[in-house]
Amino acid sequence: MSFLGNLKDKVSQAILEKSSANSKKLTKDESFRLEYNLPDTETIIDESAAEISIVSPYTSKNSISDNTLPFFSGKIYLTQRFLVFRDVYDKRTCSFVLHISSIKKVERVPSNSYIFALSITAYSGLQYIIQYVGIRSRSEQFSHKFKIMLKENLPNVKHLRPFLETCYSEYLLSKNHCNVEEFQNQPAGGLGLKFKFPGDARKLKDKSKMRLWFEYFKAHGRNITLSRDQMFYKLIRVGLPNRLRGEIWELCCGSMYLRLDNKDEYSSILKLNEGKHSLAIDEIEKDLNRSLPEFPAYQTEEGINRLRRVLTAYSWKNTEVGYCQAMNIVVAALLIYMSEEQAFWCLSIICDRLVPGYYSKTMYGTLLDQKVYESLVQKTMPLLWEHITKNDIQLSVVSLPWFLSLFLSSMPLVFAFRIVDVFFLNGPKTLFQVALAILRINGEELLRTEDDGTFISILKDYFSTLDDSAHPNSPNEHYRSITKFQELLVVSFKEFAIVTDEMVENFRARNKNEVFQGIENFIKRTQLRNFPRTRNLTPENLSNIYDRFYQIVQSSDVKMGGGTSLMDFELYKVFMSEITDWVNLNNQYEDKNQDAFLKRLFNNWDVEKRNALTLENIVVGLNKLVEIDLMEGLSNFFELYDVDGNGKVNKEGMLLISEDLLYLTTPWRDGFKLDSITNKAIESAIADEIIKQQQLAEKINKEREDNANGNSSSNENLPEIKIPTEIDIDREKLERQQSERYLSAASMFIQRSFEYAQPEENPEVPLIDLDDNGDEADRMTKLMANAALDPTHPKYLNLPTFRMVILADETYELFFSETFRDSFHIDSKINSLNKNSRNLRDMFDGLLADGRRVANEVRRRMDTQSASSAASVSSRVQQNDNTSIKSRSHTISSFNDEEDDDFRGTPLEEDLLDNAEAQVLSEIVPSEGRDKLELANNSIVDHDVKILESFSNENKNSTTTNGKKNDPAIIEFET
Repeated sequence: MSFLGNLKDKVSQAILEKSSANSKKLTKDESFRLEYNLPDTETIIDESAAEISIVSPYTSKNSISDNTLPFFSGKIYLTQRFLVFRDVYDKRTCSFVLHISSIKKVERVPSNSYIFALSITAYSGLQYIIQYVGIRSRSEQFSHKFKIMLKENLPNVKHLRPFLETCYSEYLLSKNHCNVEEFQNQPAGGLGLKFKFPGDARKLKDKSKMRLWFEYFKAHGRNITLSRDQMFYKLIRVGLPNRLRGEIWELCCGSMYLRLDNKDEYSSILKLNEGKHSLAIDEIEKDLNRSLPEFPAYQTEEGINRLRRVLTAYSWKNTEVGYCQAMNIVVAALLIYMSEEQAFWCLSIICDRLVPGYYSKTMYGTLLDQKVYESLVQKTMPLLWEHITKNDIQLSVVSLPWFLSLFLSSMPLVFAFRIVDVFFLNGPKTLFQVALAILRINGEELLRTEDDGTFISILKDYFSTLDDSAHPNSPNEHYRSITKFQELLVVSFKEFAIVTDEMVENFRARNKNEVFQGIENFIKRTQLRNFPRTRNLTPENLSNIYDRFYQIVQSSDVKMGGGTSLMDFELYKVFMSEITDWVNLNNQYEDKNQDAFLKRLFNNWDVEKRNALTLENIVVGLNKLVEIDLMEGLSNFFELYDVDGNGKVNKEGMLLISEDLLYLTTPWRDGFKLDSITNKAIESAIADEIIKQQQLAEKINKEREDNANGNSSSNENLPEIKIPTEIDIDREKLERQQSERYLSAASMFIQRSFEYAQPEENPEVPLIDLDDNGDEADRMTKLMANAALDPTHPKYLNLPTFRMVILADETYELFFSETFRDSFHIDSKINSLNKNSRNLRDMFDGLLADGRRVANEVRRRMDTQSASSAASVSSRVQQNDNTSIKSRSHTISSFNDEEDDDFRGTPLEEDLLDNAEAQVLSEIVPSEGRDKLELANNSIVDHDVKILESFSNENKNSTTTNGKKNDPAIIEFET
């Protein structure tokens, strides 16, 4: 149950975070950090328009002397630890994120008085010439702030050399004598260095790719000084070389900056938590041997230990997430190309920024993106979507593993890593583009399927043949050389380039409420099914209790800034005030007795003795309080005061019971509520008045007949039984009588409790005979010897005696058999209860609204008085909605009281139920015609090779078969 409670907290927190995130736009700093993958601590200190020229040690001297270097116009930004530039027209033309600690020298470039320029030299030898655009004073202001940041980052310079030793790019240049600083030792890399990387290096042209990157590093810097242009993006799209893949991944996603700024944190986490145990560690151990078993490193202790350490360290770093499904596959893939520390920080970026919510207890991010994916399929391939819905094929079952494992568990690793290359570069939209392309390419075959099994089989066969020719029967040799994977890349990033980050976010915002509601409903159903058996609470009662419990706990959490599934005493009082008639948080007079009883109840329900209640505690406790069986209900109430569990309540306990009963009956003593006895008195008074009016009407009718010399006494001439619009009732008398009954019951309870209480000694000891013989001293000695008669001797009340005392009083017997149970409003849905106490006047109005009960009482009276009179009365009874009660001082206007439990089952409520059902049915409407948009079917690969064929040129409306709709949130959990 604690797991489900924590799960509920995560969902609620996710909903709050997502709601707040979508309710307002991202700030400028937030958007800036996301665009350049900077740490969350960075903010824009200053910005300026500028023209940038980049000079490397290998730039032609003629270009420098002739002043023909290319300049890029754009904007430069200064943050706490970075200098960021992007071209004003296209970021891909020129951009860089320069870590300030990597700057070795800053000089002012000589120029005329109107131009302000700086020359910045990085440790890599790359020189950035920045010419500010704008007034000189503004440029000098930017320069001054830059100078301040340079001084503040001086302490970080000492960490630069150890960091560079972990970068393979530095080792590559140093080995080829192209680096100012020497790096003799090859950095610790991934498992692929020892166990070989996936795929054939020669076939993948790994050396050629490495040569291209070597040339790029010489001209554009590397790692934290690297500048990006069009070539950078092309080199990633053609596939990264094995030895550089890990470094480029962490550079693209921004985890490299976290690793630099948090030196040794990974090892510190492992050392600090060494030997500790957690639930996440247990789950990690179960999945270690199921992580990419096809890679040889994970058949050895070395590979398993690396994977274990990274997953364990992250579970301690982010205890809210701990360890989640498919995280082992992602980390296992990272470790092939990365060191443990690199993989640790890269995993942090993946979970927190790239695909938030994918690796969480509820996987809400993955489920949300499944809805987004289905929406995109419907928008871009309406014919295929119509076929999927018509045959009730659950697309999310097929596609969810693709997204959750980043395609690593779906296709051969050598191809999956190519997808991951682009994923780290372009973000999560890559997953949608590839997933759409898979369906697009296999569309013709998928249109011939009619079930999930065949659908999945076709896609599995496709993944296993990605290395085959896409056009094996083509007479053109060039066409035959194009593989299915190359075709997949072309379709993904050319045809589905229309899928943008903005489009994905729009679809997420559109579907998030439905997904979160589906997750909440699943968790609710699961938690309710795991409750102990509650014979006194219906499933509807449990649902209402669940909703109210979490509404109160979460509303408090929002204020406290935390998350919990426990209810403390103060929240418990709020909870009880919303479901009972006898808890009033605004009544200062009753606060002492109220708090005392509620605290006693709270402690009794707190079986774990942690000074807080779980939802299960609440359910079990309420089930005992609303016990239908009278004797069992008395036992449960007696248990509250039997603190020792020996079946005895001492004198102090008897007084407490008396005080608590007096408190619990406050609404009836003060006239805010009516019990059955008072209800019958009101019905009797109304019936008497109706009979009087009926007899008067009969008398008048008879006199008219006699005057007309008629003999007919037909029932048609008799007036019908009607509830009068005004009735004189002594309201104060009824209030006084009910109050006196409860006060008398309290007095009789304490009197009888002490009268029939048992002495502490053995009750089997015979009593001494008290006769009148002997002197006074002898009589007192005999009196003191009788324990039962000694007023100073301890006594106790046991359960049988308690039951006898209660059943001896009509009011308390009714209270425990009916009134107390009806004072709980757990059958009312959340927010449907009126929290304001209602007075006796409202009860009268509600009572008169139920004309059938009054009419039945009238019939009983009339049948008793005269059978002939009853036969002459019409059997039809009309209920007057405008009925009111006229008190001594004024007339009371009646209204329908739907909240009073005494009036359940009236025609009015039946109508309300019918209306509620109609409202639900009205929400199930046929789906509207889907968007007819279908992608153009003439995508062209390089050299104008036509790869894809059109599914259909016709535009058709897509409908949902048999009213079924795909719900990935529910589908996944049930699966």
